[in-house]
Order: sequence, then C-alpha cells, then structure tokens
Amino acid sequence: MVGSNGVRIVRSLARRSLSSSSKTLQNPKPSSSVYTRLLAPGAYRTFHSGLCSNHRVLGNHNACSKNWFLGGVHANWTTVKSIHGTASVAACDYYDTLGVSKTASVSEIKKAYYGLAKKLHPDTNKDDPDAEKKFQEIQKAYEVLKDEEKRREYDEYGHDGFEQRGNGNGFPGGFGNPFEDLFGQRGGGQDVNVVLEISFKEAVKGCAKTLQFRAAVSCEACGGTGAPPGTKLESWTGKTFPILCNSCNGKRVLNGTKTVKLDIMAGIDNNDIMRVFSNGGADPDGNQPGDLYVTIKVREDPVFRRQGADIHVDSVLSISQAILGGTIKVPTLTGDVLLKVSPATQPGQKVVLKKKGIKTRNSYSLGDQYVHFNVSIPTSLSQRQREIIQEFSKEASSKEQEEVHGKRAATGAS
Repeated sequence: MVGSNGVRIVRSLARRSLSSSSKTLQNPKPSSSVYTRLLAPGAYRTFHSGLCSNHRVLGNHNACSKNWFLGGVHANWTTVKSIHGTASVAACDYYDTLGVSKTASVSEIKKAYYGLAKKLHPDTNKDDPDAEKKFQEIQKAYEVLKDEEKRREYDEYGHDGFEQRGNGNGFPGGFGNPFEDLFGQRGGGQDVNVVLEISFKEAVKGCAKTLQFRAAVSCEACGGTGAPPGTKLESWTGKTFPILCNSCNGKRVLNGTKTVKLDIMAGIDNNDIMRVFSNGGADPDGNQPGDLYVTIKVREDPVFRRQGADIHVDSVLSISQAILGGTIKVPTLTGDVLLKVSPATQPGQKVVLKKKGIKTRNSYSLGDQYVHFNVSIPTSLSQRQREIIQEFSKEASSKEQEEVHGKRAATGAS
C-alpha cells in the first residue's frame, strides 16, 4: 500500500490539475462532447495503486462508465509502487457521446459526429491504443441517432432499454471510415476480400467464426525494416540498405496467413458484406493496415426458405387431412409447433404464423413464417380404399349435377 504522504501528494497534484482547467470546465457549453465534459465537477476521479487492483471512485457513481484512459497523474514512489489518476467516461447516453441535445436536428448530429470522427479516428491517433474503441462508440451513437426509427426507439426505451432489446450490439459490416467520404480513399495497406460460408441457422441465430486468409503481413525476420537483422538503421538515410533482408528481399512484407475472429450477428443474410477495420493487408511503410471485407454466403436449408425477415416451409397433407382437417406438426426456428388444419384445405393454400420469422439487423421485430400446404396423392390403393373413393366420386358427381340443374332452373325463372 502507498503511504498517506503519497496519497496527499497525489491529491495535491490532482487539485492543481483541476484548478488550472477550472475556467474552461465550470461552464461547459451544451454542445460540448462527453470527452470535454468528463472532467467537469462531479465527474469521475479514479486513483489506484500499481500494487493492487482495488479502485476508489471519487464523485458521482454511474454504472455505465467506459474505462477509456484519457490521461492522468503519475507519481513513482519506488521502482515498483506507483499511483495513477485516470478519468472514466460516464456517458450512458448517445446524445452525450456526440455532445448534442436530445432535440438536435439530423444535420446537427451529423456535424457533431464528423467533428469527433476527425478528432478520434484511429488513423490520426495511432499512439492511442483505445482510439478504435472510442471511434466505434461515436460511430455506434451516430448510426442510431441519424436513423429516424432507431432514434424513436432509443428515446422511447432509454439507453438501457434500447441496449437490452439487442439494438446496441454494434453494426454488421464493421465501422466505416468517414475520411473516405470526406477526403476520398485513405492510404495504407491493401484491402482484402474473402468469402465465408455459413449455415442457414447460423445466419438466423448469429455465430462466432475464426477466419483464416492470405494477406500481406509484416516480415518477422527483419521486423518490417527490409534490412537484415542487426543492421544499424540510423547509419542509413531513408530505407535503402546495401544488403536486403533474405526473407522479404527488402519489401518489408510477405504474403502470409492471418487469423481473425468474427462475431456474426443474428439476421445476417446471403451476400451481406462485413467490414472488419484494420484487419487487411499490412502496409510496407508501417501505416494503417487495409480493411477486411467478408462476403457472407448462406447455405440453403432443406426445410426453411428465407425472404427478407420472413421464412417459408412446406407441409404435406394426406387426402383425408386436406378434406377433413386435423392437427399437424410444423417446424419453426424455435422448434416444432402444432398447427390446426381447416377442413377443405386446398393444395397451394398457406397460413401465417405471426412473429415466427427472423429479426433482421435493420428491424426491431420478428418476421412471419408462412406454411404452404401440398396434398399427397397415394400411388396405390387397397380394394377397400378404391371402393370408398369410387363411392365418393359417384356422390360428388350427383351433387354437382344437382347444383347445375338448380342454377339452370334459377336462370330460367328469372
């Protein structure tokens, strides 16, 4: 444990740090983002010792904090002990994440998002290990608030309710790069395109996959320098060396195997494309790697057919079931259910099972399941069955003739 003198020193340093910025923090602008408001009075102040994992939180408690390191005070007491002061983002609201009010217009939300995207994008914060996480948070907030339907759901259920309903788990296709919209293609490694095949049920319920693919990787032999191990790089200008690395021949990258773990969300469809940020080919100059684009191919299922959020199944009825009705078992995505068949069901007729379909990534509700009826005609009959069918045919013919005569008589009378 750190002594009481050490704690007093750190608290003194923290007070000095706060007093130096009190002018800018005491009256934060309503439009300022969570990143500029987090040091305001009442925000988190967390101090912890390098020797133990117990944290002491000073200030208001908020269960939805994001543990992003945004800077702090360091005081080394020995070669082992240290105290760190870190601030945690306490944003439990997408409006706070973007720094806009709940009445902000779409254009105001877009302006705030692009401002933060420029500031927090990993391409411009390569020394920040949490840059990608911060960027994904503002991206997720923007994806919700820019969409009228999602924003309405978010306002109705609140942040926690919206997350619990499964609407805040990220967005398939990865997180885009707004710089490409603003400034065109970024530099860096080559993008990689691969195809991943999954089953129908994996697409419906979501799954985790480990994907291996070929791409440019940094040469391990030379550490990506292009020079043989042990070469003193500072003695040469630029990156041109008289002797090149034997493994990569000075190219600094090699064609190798990369492994990526994918979380495929429920409801993904055939030919959907997932974008995995910075998981493509390595850049020879050490810049941002390319992106990985994964095209999803969903195998056909022997039972279910998909059409958007709805699914379709076929059910075969016997002649007696089609004529007399009855109860049959029908497969659904959650198991078999009993379905009542109405008498005189015709071939090609269908019934709808509400909310038995798929919840797609762009919807908040389940689709429906359609059951299509076919009638099986027996290929062989016993003598008794044949007699019954013949008797039925005679009665049916007599009834049809009576109906025809009745219609003619009614026509003549009129």
